[in-house]
Amino acid sequence: MKSVATIAVLLGSMTLSVQPVAAQTAPISRVVPIAFAGVVADDVTNTIKIRQPDGTYANFTGPVPDFPYKKGDAVTISFNATLPTKAFYDPASGAYKGQIAADGIYRIGLSSPAYNGGGGPGGVGNLTVPDVSGSINPAPNFGQPTNARMTIVYDSNADSYSIDFAPNTFIAGQYTGPGFTYDATSSSLSNCYGSACGPEPENNQNFGLNGNATSVSTSNIGIFGTAAGTGPGSGSGAGLFSLLFNGSWNLPTWKSGSGGSTEVPEPGMAVLFGSSALALLMRRRKRVVA
Repeated sequence: MKSVATIAVLLGSMTLSVQPVAAQTAPISRVVPIAFAGVVADDVTNTIKIRQPDGTYANFTGPVPDFPYKKGDAVTISFNATLPTKAFYDPASGAYKGQIAADGIYRIGLSSPAYNGGGGPGGVGNLTVPDVSGSINPAPNFGQPTNARMTIVYDSNADSYSIDFAPNTFIAGQYTGPGFTYDATSSSLSNCYGSACGPEPENNQNFGLNGNATSVSTSNIGIFGTAAGTGPGSGSGAGLFSLLFNGSWNLPTWKSGSGGSTEVPEPGMAVLFGSSALALLMRRRKRVVA
């Protein structure tokens, strides 16, 4: 009888009522990390060109100072994309205003907010500013913040994503990075970065990135001269160079229905213990009555 009384005391301090589980709504989007991992495919020395007096460009043949990107160095480009789930295309959600695809395949245009008025933060199709490893940073350029875009194919049947590997699959711009200044009197290069290259840092060593399935290239990184008429803002930079990164893209895979199913939470431990104690108490009472 003492044990029955003890259990009764324990039960008296417990709340055994189970609260109803609130209805859950499947999320219409998920944030997915996307990354390119590769290596520098060429030496800077192979790509430097200097503008000649007649406007043509010739390969630079002199010594080149150390540059942060060297052939064989690892390079990563990573960003987060807000992508749709099956629930996004459910008419009940009201989120998708377009035509429902009969085959369940959709092409999602991703863009950072600065690119052609891209989607706002948190919205489906939003892409964050890419983080590029090495000495390269996003910076304002001509009043526009860093921009980027990519197209993703979403298969709502399998709840899976793939990259649309068309030419220029990935495009990003408005970066400043390391570069060179060219001295025409001595035909030599010196290192510079950002504002150290001239009075207008938004014009200095701009990196534009164009990527396809296996590579990302930089486009015409400017080399500015020390002579009059060859500095930033003059419209006639002293030279240019580019780089190529060879590698591959990756993004997470998803199991069918992941992120779109409603999960019923497990009962709390207090409720489980209380139910067991109640059952034990009832058995004890039956024995006493018998």
